Amino acid sequence: MRLDELRTHLSGAESSIHIISPYMTPGTLQKILAEIPSNINVVVVCSWRKEDVAQGFANPEIFTICQENNWTLRVDIGEGNRVHLKAYIIDTWRAMIGSANLTGAGMGSNIESLLHVDQNHPDWPQLFLSIQDVKSNTRNADEELYHYVLQYADNSKKVEENKPLLPEWSPPPKAKGYKFDLLERQYLESLKREILDEMPQPRLRELFEVESIDRALHKRGLQFTKIKNIIRSTRRGGPGWDNSNELLNRLTNQIMQEMVQSNDELDIQKRYTSNCLVWKIHHILNEEIRRHVKPYIGKPLRDLGLDESLWDSGTRGNKVQHARELCLGLLPEELRNAIMRLKTHSGTLRLKIDGRALYPRKFGESLVFTDQEGQFLNLSPEQMLPEKKLRNQLWFPLFCIFEAPKGIKLGDFRLMGLGLWESNFNFVQDLEADLEDITRVLSEQAEPFHDNPFKEGIPRRVIHTKIADAKGNPHLPLGHPNRKMSRYVNLASLTDIAQEILSHDH
Repeated sequence: MRLDELRTHLSGAESSIHIISPYMTPGTLQKILAEIPSNINVVVVCSWRKEDVAQGFANPEIFTICQENNWTLRVDIGEGNRVHLKAYIIDTWRAMIGSANLTGAGMGSNIESLLHVDQNHPDWPQLFLSIQDVKSNTRNADEELYHYVLQYADNSKKVEENKPLLPEWSPPPKAKGYKFDLLERQYLESLKREILDEMPQPRLRELFEVESIDRALHKRGLQFTKIKNIIRSTRRGGPGWDNSNELLNRLTNQIMQEMVQSNDELDIQKRYTSNCLVWKIHHILNEEIRRHVKPYIGKPLRDLGLDESLWDSGTRGNKVQHARELCLGLLPEELRNAIMRLKTHSGTLRLKIDGRALYPRKFGESLVFTDQEGQFLNLSPEQMLPEKKLRNQLWFPLFCIFEAPKGIKLGDFRLMGLGLWESNFNFVQDLEADLEDITRVLSEQAEPFHDNPFKEGIPRRVIHTKIADAKGNPHLPLGHPNRKMSRYVNLASLTDIAQEILSHDH
């Protein structure tokens, strides 16, 4: 008898049970799960579609049974494709599948079939895809939805025969905060382990051998396509996966996001034409830098060997470059050469006594919109806004950090730290949002303009635009070669960058 065979199959579960059957009766559900231990995670999936509830094919009391036993109930209420799968899965890798619903007739009198399959069966990948589709086309049942369906079923019974119209169907909105069930969670965790096996964390010596940061991927991570191929080639991969590119992309993005959220040494960097999962490497290099500069932290440049002729120099222009070169000279040659190969920009961060950044920092190319005669150039917003250099410089910059409030002389700069910084995924998203907003503003300009479209006070997450002084030429339009617009990283972002570098230094 199918009921006994199914009960025996489910009794072999060690961690999880998934029951997917559009139609089921409470009594049959209780019979097959009567002896299942409470430590087994049970997920039940059935139909609560409008027509099934109205015709009595769907029983809302399944919810009560699941609630009493602490089982999860997911239901098809008609918001997606119809769930017609009948599958009884245990421990994510064994199942009985076929035509039989979990009803008295399905388990007894009907002519039905249920077959045993496991992860080694050639059709297992397709079954897994179907289970994923079931998940995306069902929702968790809660008290609010249960009472709505219960009332709808009761109202449907009262509809008179000469009034065939069914009651209105407006289920309450889906509850927020849905978490993946155990079936998917175990599978995702196994994929994460396989991905990490393919990308061991780099060592300092390996970074010394890298030619540049944009050629370091083979030492620190994997491209999106590579991770996608790992997922495709897992034991649950094979036929069927190649035909579901959308699912593969979804799983790849999901896994990368989860890995970054659970391990702050990982990041997603949009490089090499796609998103890449990488190990952050700035802290590895910064730890070695810290070891060599630690004896000099807090000392003024005059005590670190700055040429005496520069002690009373101002701190604008190229004079600060001498301070940066002095600090780099504190490092051994091998480390210094590796840093210079890897860094995308060298800069100085001046901090107030309270640790906040003193000045915003210019990055990337200036924006020029007109020729020398002030005629508006026939350029697209993308041509007006050269982003490549900006993005590159903000990828992996090197900063010398000094406590240097306004009015201080160069010889009195106090060394606070030296280190590299990586523009992480969140920073890049903020940068892209700012660039998109600037592009939108530029697209509205069709002729030379004097009114500043980038006024202070317009919120920018990471960068802001500053216009060069008119210097007695206020008649020149904005974006003229003599009135260039430049992008600056704002003070809040620079303060965060400094704090992140210094957190490795102390």
